[in-house]
Amino acid sequence: MGEKMYPVQIKRIDSEKVYSVDFQTAAKYATQWKEVLQKAHSRSVVACLCDGSGDRRLAIRHLSASDRFTLSKYPHTGQEHALTCLFYSPDHNKSGLGAYGAGVVEETLDGDLKIRLKMGLRKKAATEGDEDEQEPGPDEVPTPAVPSAGQSKTAMTLLGLLHLLWSESHLNTWTPAMTGKRNLGLVHHLLTTTAEKVLTSRMRLAEALVVATSTSTGKQPDANASKVAKAMRNGRRLVVIAPLASHSADREECAGNYLTITGFHGVPRLMVDPELWEVVKRRFSREISAWRQGRKVIAIAQTDKPSTKAKADCLDVALMVVSNEWIPVDSSYEATIESKLRDEARRFMKPLRFDSADEVVFPDFWLTDVATAHEFPMEVYGRADPKYLARKQVKSDHYTNEYGSSGWWWWDASADPQGQNIPPFPMPGTAER
Repeated sequence: MGEKMYPVQIKRIDSEKVYSVDFQTAAKYATQWKEVLQKAHSRSVVACLCDGSGDRRLAIRHLSASDRFTLSKYPHTGQEHALTCLFYSPDHNKSGLGAYGAGVVEETLDGDLKIRLKMGLRKKAATEGDEDEQEPGPDEVPTPAVPSAGQSKTAMTLLGLLHLLWSESHLNTWTPAMTGKRNLGLVHHLLTTTAEKVLTSRMRLAEALVVATSTSTGKQPDANASKVAKAMRNGRRLVVIAPLASHSADREECAGNYLTITGFHGVPRLMVDPELWEVVKRRFSREISAWRQGRKVIAIAQTDKPSTKAKADCLDVALMVVSNEWIPVDSSYEATIESKLRDEARRFMKPLRFDSADEVVFPDFWLTDVATAHEFPMEVYGRADPKYLARKQVKSDHYTNEYGSSGWWWWDASADPQGQNIPPFPMPGTAER
């Protein structure tokens, strides 16, 4: 989740060599670095030299569309990297990824992710099986079944897919270096780049993913339009990600017919029938309320085959609230803490629930700049009704048992709704292991 690159070591049968960050990134070495990766692809062992633990192996990916070679984390090694490392990712059980059974999310040796969606992207004939339920190929490493509460999901929902793309794009993380750099154009780039490594329905998700863009001309809207046209030709469904347009009474009234979004360039009008919209309002009542309050809400829609370049019928819609810097937040109190963390130039991550059961405990944020060997949990308590208080006790006991009484941070927002007495955050230290 970090933004820092480190030197890498490439071991061959008869030699080993370290390549600096400058050699990996400087334009003057681009041709030579490509040649190094091309020769090492499928033949050598590559390791990151960050200050993490374990082997910290890396995979070399070949992007055939652009004939590029890039580095990616090796299957199930993300937690071995330093918290500051570009290739770090938390253990699956530190987010809702731990909710899935074996075969739903698989990391391949080439650094790709193969996922099984609840609703595939290809419209199958009656004689066909589920195209997302295929046996792992020889280059795929099934996610090991780690026992955890709620790990019973046999497929990923649309909301789970949004959480996957957001977290793999590191949009649920923050470092001070990101200040002033996030906008819709960057979000489009990050999500589409991530979708290039996601395999589902025997295709790369990027072929079907259309993401809002703030520009009406250029590569991003042209790519959107091209994907829509291709979906029409091949009878494929689309996945569309876009922020809802700012709320108004008229726009909410229209939502029973179509979604009003920002950055609609190259995106077909997302038609929503009244019955689906009623389902969305029930499932995402908190997000609808946030939209009405003027907060930023991201919509992900799965459409049927587009009927024209300008229109597609939605089969399902999911919503997610984000901050001004695109960090997911589940309440206004969380938004207060998220903003305060950024104001104090802290490094942190928002764990996403994916399709995990409600009873599974995740903190509201992980601090990643405290001098510990792991992420530092933060919890925001927002209510005081009996049911919530029972849940609060379960969470408190969990964090205390796992991290000790001083190994986690909490704020009782229900007793301090104006945020006048927010406890100070733990002091930052080194994020290296």
